[in-house]
Order: sequence, then C-alpha cells, then structure tokens
Amino acid sequence: MFIDFNQIARIGKLVALLGFFLPWVTVSCSNTDILTATGWQLMTGDPQPAGPLTNVDTSNRTDDAEPAVIIIAAFAIILAGLACSLFTKMQAAAITMLVTSVLGIGVSYYGVENIRTEMQRQIAEGQQEQAAQIGDNPFFSSDQLSQTVASNITVKEEEGYVVTHSGLLIVAIFSLLTLFRRRKAESETAQPSTSSG
Repeated sequence: MFIDFNQIARIGKLVALLGFFLPWVTVSCSNTDILTATGWQLMTGDPQPAGPLTNVDTSNRTDDAEPAVIIIAAFAIILAGLACSLFTKMQAAAITMLVTSVLGIGVSYYGVENIRTEMQRQIAEGQQEQAAQIGDNPFFSSDQLSQTVASNITVKEEEGYVVTHSGLLIVAIFSLLTLFRRRKAESETAQPSTSSG
C-alpha cells in the first residue's frame, strides 16, 4: 500500500495554520495573568486582557498593541509553503514544505522571544519614566525598580503555539520521508543498469 507522505505533510501544514487561531501566549506579572492572545490576535495587534484585567474597558486606550510583524511573517511562510506544495511535483513539494516548516518554526520562535524582550523593555522604560516623575526613592534607584518589575513579567507559550510547532514538525518529518523514499527508488532503479553492464 502506497502512503503519500506529502499529503500527510500538507495536513500538518493545515494543523500548523489552525494553531494560530488558538491561544498562543499568556502574559503574566508575578504569576497573575494580565494578557492573552491567539496567534491571529498577535498578528492583528489585539491581545485580550486576562485575569483581574478581564473587565477593564480598553476601548479608549491610545497605546494599542502593534501587529507582531514577525508572527505575520511566520504565518505567511507556512501558508506559502502549503500553497506551493499544491502546485509542484512530489520532490519539489517535499523540499518546499520542509524548508518552509523549518523557517516557520524558527521565525515563530523568534517572534515570541521578540515579544518577550520587547514587553520587558517597554515595562522597564515605563517604570523609569514613572520613577523620574516621582523623584528619587531612598530604597530603590529607578533602574533597580524598573528591572525588578520587568523581571516579574513572563510570556508563556500556550497550546496554539505548541500545535503550530507540532504541525510543522510533522511536516518536516513526512517531507523528509518523501525525499528518502524518492532517493531509495532512484538508487534501486540505478542498480540493475550498472550490474547488467
């Protein structure tokens, strides 16, 4: 029975894309959730308040979150890999899916790490500005205070992020299986011709 590994890889791509519509990250401060976002909400710049901030009205805020360009790039790479695989032959489709899966994993990982560092930087800067307005504190310098607050902010990957990466891992495995099968078939067809000469 012939199993089309590329078809399984394409399903993996769809799973990876569906992961963007599940919760991707949760931001917490001192183990209290304050923000949550799906991959799609990260791409549109629309994270949702969580925990004690759930009922806070954020409609009048002027400092809205920016769309996460790196997460958009990861989604586009995965989608492009799926689209290209539908219009190319078996080996080219496998190579395309393999490359875009590895890229998708790398870019989405970097995207979440970038969100983490950016959030900590913004909070540290905000704390420094507040401390400068209040004046010197006899117990903490403004730098110490901002670093302490920023270090309590954590960005945790959620199930959507895991689903996306798991889907991409499946794609990579089955794309490699397609390529190995092709190479094995080529070597088997080459053997009789060399032995007959």
